[in-house]
Amino acid sequence: MDRSRQTQTQALSQNSQSAQQMKQAVAGSPSNTSGIRSRPLHRNGLFDDARLEETFRRRVERLVQRPPSKMSRRLQAINYALMFGVGTYMVLYQDYGDRPHCFTGLRRWYFRKVNSLWTLSSEEEKELRERGQLR
Repeated sequence: MDRSRQTQTQALSQNSQSAQQMKQAVAGSPSNTSGIRSRPLHRNGLFDDARLEETFRRRVERLVQRPPSKMSRRLQAINYALMFGVGTYMVLYQDYGDRPHCFTGLRRWYFRKVNSLWTLSSEEEKELRERGQLR
């Protein structure tokens, strides 16, 4: 029991030392200036250690090379559908007050088309009255 506790405290002290080293590297104190320097990253003082920079670049390249997962594709499709729905609502149904705005012409056209789909024309109404299906 005492050994496991001793190893845990050693591991914690090593982690805290490595965390302090990372804080110093981020703060801009160079720990290794002989490494490869990338201009945009080095200017920020993020990667003074060539090993860290190489690890970062390898991870970024791995992300670029891998195709998106099925779940990512599904979420992307859901995202596009939601964006389309919200955009349509904002353009056609959102209340912007009584004053005219940039969507006024589009709204007039849209609601004229919707009303023409759901109402009978005078010819259709006349024909239905002749058949006796409309009072």
